[in-house]
Amino acid sequence: MRFIVFGLVASFFLFAAGLAGTYKGTYSGSAGASGDFVVSLTQADSGEWKSEVTFTLGGADVKTKVTSLAVDGSKVKIVYEFDLQGTALESTITGELNGATLAGDYHTKVVADGSAVDEGTWKATSGP
Repeated sequence: MRFIVFGLVASFFLFAAGLAGTYKGTYSGSAGASGDFVVSLTQADSGEWKSEVTFTLGGADVKTKVTSLAVDGSKVKIVYEFDLQGTALESTITGELNGATLAGDYHTKVVADGSAVDEGTWKATSGP
């Protein structure tokens, strides 16, 4: 019985480790925004995950600060903050890995009052 439990736990960590990598693609929002999108996921030997997210808006690179990251098997949820013309915004992305493609939805809101700014979809592929 212990071997079965160990095997299931080991399988979960090996599958989750398959998420590690850099995924490059695009996003498209309902408010008309679209651009390039890059998500990097790394896992330390301790099992802790880290992420970096960057995207373009109007041709300009936007850097973000990841504030929350959750990995569950092939699924990921990342919350990050960024500044846009002096307004602090927060996006939450959820996605799922299918082959080499990580894709999902995003929702962006104003940090100060929680009002919705944009929502849409994103799709990115790992590779060289």
